[in-house]
Order: sequence, then C-alpha cells, then structure tokens
Amino acid sequence: MVAAAMGMGFMGPVVAQDSTASNATNATDGPTIAPDSYDTQAIDTNTRITDWRYSSGRFEIDLEADEPTTISMTEAGGFEEGTGSFNYREVRLDEGTQTITFNVADRNGAAVAIATRQSLEQGTGAVVSTGQVEKNPFRHFGGESGLFTGVIMTTVFAALGAAYVIRSEDNGVIEA
Repeated sequence: MVAAAMGMGFMGPVVAQDSTASNATNATDGPTIAPDSYDTQAIDTNTRITDWRYSSGRFEIDLEADEPTTISMTEAGGFEEGTGSFNYREVRLDEGTQTITFNVADRNGAAVAIATRQSLEQGTGAVVSTGQVEKNPFRHFGGESGLFTGVIMTTVFAALGAAYVIRSEDNGVIEA
C-alpha cells in the first residue's frame, strides 16, 4: 500500500510538469504573438501597417509610408478600473518601410492605436491588438492536472490513514 501511494505521489509532479511545459505563456517571458497572415492595414491614404509582432509587453510594427509623415502611437486595450497611466509616442517616418518598437503594459490583452494628422482629420486610425490572452487560473497549482492530482493524492492518503487506524484497532475504533 505504501509503495502504491509513493508511486502516486511520484507521478503527480511528473504529470503537472508535462502540463506546464506545454503552456505557451511564461510569467517572465510572456507569449510571442504574430499574425499567421496579415493584410496591410491603412492608417491613412499614404501610411499603412504591413506586419507586426508582440512579445513581453513590446510591439514591433512594420510601417510603410509613401511620403515622410509623423505618426502618433498610444497604448490601448483593457485597463483596470480607476486611474492610471499609458504610453504615448510620436515618431517621424521617412518614405519607405520602417520597423517601430512600442512598449505597452503586459495585460490580458494589449493593443496599440496608431494615427497620423491626416487620419485624425478623417476621424480614423488603426489598431494592432493581441486580442484577449487567456491565463490559466490553475497555473499556480501546475495546471488542471496538477490540481486534480493533488486532490486525488490527498483523498487517497486520507483513505490509507483511515484504513490503517481501523486495522490497527482490535475491535474497530475505540479511541480517536
């Protein structure tokens, strides 16, 4: 019985370890997100987003401009209730394609809103967003398998303890 319980205790962390190894997110690194296929997104008639990538609170955005222009970038996405701050940046683009790096707070979903003077006059702009990134609520317990393995191990050890007490007494439980 003890060998079986020890075997179960050994298997629990291994199962939990396999579960966490397959997760794409890491608390320190964060996910790297890039679109599978990205069509260009117009900011205005002369400026467009040709590609983007996101990793650990940082967007890398490829922009193409037909003529020199200034873009403004601001952090967008879900904010907590109350007051806070956000990142904002203006960048002068030359004619051609350039990659701009923009830092954002690493949340469940991150986004950057981009506008030019021309797009603001038209009342438009462009957004690059990771969408909602789900976080596993059981990640602190080794995922679902780690949590359920722990619950099962606790139940089995309680049953083994009860069986030992009942067998060690002569006529059932005399004194608890």
